[in-house]
Amino acid sequence: MDLKEKIVSILQTENKKNPFTDAKLAKLLSTTRETITVLRRELSIGNSRERRQPYLERAVESIVRQNEPVNVSDITRKLLESGFDISRHVVEEILSGISSDSIAVRENETGEQDPFAVLVGYGGSLEKSVTQSKSAILYPPFGLPTLIIGESGVGKTQFAECMYHFAKQKKVIGENAPFVVFNCADYGDNPQLLLSLLYGCKKGAFTGADSDTEGLVEQAHEGVLFLDEIHRLPPKGQEILFSILDRGQFRRLGETKSERNVKIRFIGATTENVESSLLLSFRRRIPMIIPIPSLYERPFAEKVEIIYESFQHECNRIHAKIFVESKVTEILTLRRFSGNIGQLKSSIQVICARAFMKQIGREQEIINIGYEDILEISSIQHDFILEDLNIVEVRNYIQDMLFLPFIKNRDNRRQHQPYLMPEDFYQQIENKYHELSKLSMNFSELEEILWTFIVNKFNDLETTAGHKKNLSLTELMNVVDKEIINLVKRLRLQLMTEYGHNTLNENIFLYLAIHLNETIKRIRLKQPIININLAKIKKDYPQEYNLAVEVAGWFKSWQQIELPEDEIGFIAMYINAAKQSNVVKNKVAVVVVSHGRIATEIVNVVRELLNVSFPIAIDMPLRENPAAIYEKIIGISPIIDEGKGILFLVDMGSLLSVGKLVTDKLNIPAKTLDRVDLLTVIEAVRKAFLPESDLDEIYASLIETRFHYPLLNIEDTTRPLAIITVCLTGEGTACHIKEVIQKKYPGVSIFQLGIMDDQLKPKIKEIQKKFKIVTIIGTINPEIEGVNFIVYEPHLLNSGLRELDFILNTGKKNDLAGLTAENLIVLESPLASQQELLEFMCSQLINAGYVKKEFLQSVMNREQIAATFLKGGIAVPHGDSLSVKKSALVVIKLKRAIAWGPGEVDLVCLPALKINDKKIVKGVLKPFLDLTFIGQLRQQTDMNEFKAMLLSKIKSC
Repeated sequence: MDLKEKIVSILQTENKKNPFTDAKLAKLLSTTRETITVLRRELSIGNSRERRQPYLERAVESIVRQNEPVNVSDITRKLLESGFDISRHVVEEILSGISSDSIAVRENETGEQDPFAVLVGYGGSLEKSVTQSKSAILYPPFGLPTLIIGESGVGKTQFAECMYHFAKQKKVIGENAPFVVFNCADYGDNPQLLLSLLYGCKKGAFTGADSDTEGLVEQAHEGVLFLDEIHRLPPKGQEILFSILDRGQFRRLGETKSERNVKIRFIGATTENVESSLLLSFRRRIPMIIPIPSLYERPFAEKVEIIYESFQHECNRIHAKIFVESKVTEILTLRRFSGNIGQLKSSIQVICARAFMKQIGREQEIINIGYEDILEISSIQHDFILEDLNIVEVRNYIQDMLFLPFIKNRDNRRQHQPYLMPEDFYQQIENKYHELSKLSMNFSELEEILWTFIVNKFNDLETTAGHKKNLSLTELMNVVDKEIINLVKRLRLQLMTEYGHNTLNENIFLYLAIHLNETIKRIRLKQPIININLAKIKKDYPQEYNLAVEVAGWFKSWQQIELPEDEIGFIAMYINAAKQSNVVKNKVAVVVVSHGRIATEIVNVVRELLNVSFPIAIDMPLRENPAAIYEKIIGISPIIDEGKGILFLVDMGSLLSVGKLVTDKLNIPAKTLDRVDLLTVIEAVRKAFLPESDLDEIYASLIETRFHYPLLNIEDTTRPLAIITVCLTGEGTACHIKEVIQKKYPGVSIFQLGIMDDQLKPKIKEIQKKFKIVTIIGTINPEIEGVNFIVYEPHLLNSGLRELDFILNTGKKNDLAGLTAENLIVLESPLASQQELLEFMCSQLINAGYVKKEFLQSVMNREQIAATFLKGGIAVPHGDSLSVKKSALVVIKLKRAIAWGPGEVDLVCLPALKINDKKIVKGVLKPFLDLTFIGQLRQQTDMNEFKAMLLSKIKSC
């Protein structure tokens, strides 16, 4: 029997409700999925979804006929009970294809919700506009005529629809009241036709008017009339509208006698300047003007939310899971769309269509959208221009996202931690300047390092914490001259006028006031003000510098105080900082050290590519004494350290000890990585910009990228643990490795052996009788079956291996730190199928940045092997630890028990652990084996109590 015959034979016996996928067939027949797909198509046999479709449709129709009316959730539940492995969105798709005359589907009952809540920015950039619109709708007796203004594509029509639904909700219009929408621009070139469509006409009023015609105004009676692009309404049309707004009366075109009565709530919209595009007499009759901000003016968090909603919408349309790389969201957020939200959504549709096209025929469950897909859009949209915005700030709001059909993902914004007010800035600069002057470095090096220090300090001027957060300029009058405070207030007002209140960092004005107070003291005491970066400031911040010159003019007219040019440069820096409402947290400092001028060249390339002001480059002349370089590094380290440590990237082994030297002498955390290249520096800088990154994480990731050492798999055993070190003779490197490990892991038994020893393998077997060998570390792999081997690298070993840390119980605490995350424990869920629930739980982990997208597939693969069902109605699905970034735990209490392998479950726990250490897994899952505790947990109806009880139990285990 050939392969085709085997396929046909197997398909004849398959479960028609859940047919075999190509992947399953490939596994049964010991071949590849691609082979099965090709042969199936040659046999003209559909895929699993197509084969199931007719049975599913008949089952749905049968349920609908027997249970009218019925909702989607009821149908899904009944299908699951009958044996279909189905999700809600598939049921909705089938229902959409069934004649509406044959079924009556009732909507899910929901509580009353504010109609404006569907708008992104409802409580943010649109809050004032929403308040205005509600006032307009509720104003007696017929509301206030309203004009919505804003650029094309900002969402004026959707906003008007929300006003209409709000009016219905508040019962100021009837439930069936009409909402008539008309775009005046559609007929702007034919004013007569436009007016007849809007107001109606009498037979014979103009050529072509063959009968009396009702206009849109009459159709909107007792409801809402929304006229978009109202500036295209001719003067005569505006005048007719006067009468409607003033008296509720009008005449159709051609009528001369009696007037018609109409009661409407009027909303208009325009993209043009109101003053120049509408008649003054008409403007006077529109008391409520509501602006809608452009996409460019929206906060980053709102832009990202709009992007995510658009992808979710396309996900629902395609009925497929969509995975979007963070780089895609980043680029979309930073682009300025001339068509605003409308163009953004259009671009996302094109991106999704392109990705969907590439997916056709591959039978992959997830549509992947990456960097190459966004590049295609850039090439076809010429106004798809990158804005000069803070990329690092944007990255605070984005990450890889997995979108599931008809499941709305949570908002994953990160919160910024405030910084405390710094000490006197001048004194710090002077101290650093004198410290650097003592070192053997040229002026350009000194300038570069001091510039880094200054930029870092200005980046630290973020919203302060605690009691200082609400401090005002007026409250500084007991420590700062009143005239200086008035001057700073004047500057603040000018910046507010230009940039808006919400975009300014208010605390910067406090710092500037104190700074200027110190400046006056220094000038009067004839103390010098040094700003060696003045040229850079003029070049990088020309607008800010010009404004600082203006501030200096205010000083001169105030008390005839002449501010030196160096001080004007510092004021420019404060002005620039004030314009940044959100700034980067302290980051790991990166220093590139090399012989010759390699460091400078690499750093120049990195700065240009990434548009950053760091890392620092230190060149080491070939004939220079290493002691001079070490002295220079010791001198600059306190200056460039921002509190998160320093990563030294060096070119040769002679510089390998600089990190340890800095830590020992200055108590500053430091790591050193040798054999540096351009890609390593780029990766280090990129990772240093991530808000949550720290020195150890960056260093470990760079090491892993370079060496790809294997994860260690250690079984639970009562035997003591041991490590074997090997080299050619067993006397040289093996001895050194042993010494290092003994210092790093005291108490662990270590044996050193030589590859040339004829008794090597027998000796290892003897060791295995008494010890559990964790790993063999050395220069040559002895290839012992069942024993892990790690290639010896001095800096890798000196810093400690992450896997060894966990196995030897030194890193367990850190791995469990993520298990208390507030957004990863869900009390209840209405989901009704195993697959849909697993997809939802994994999406929470992916979208919160805990796991990679591959984690979802690993969970699904594990369930195919055997259902992860535990007694007591509990399921514990799990996936591959290699796909986990940070440990987390998702727990869901279901509203209704669902089928899960051999039984039903109503409590599901999904652990995601970085290391599959048996002790850690047992510690996390032990509470779910305690049926008495589970019974108590099920009784909890309050989410906070449920969460507190669970976390307390986990910690006690």
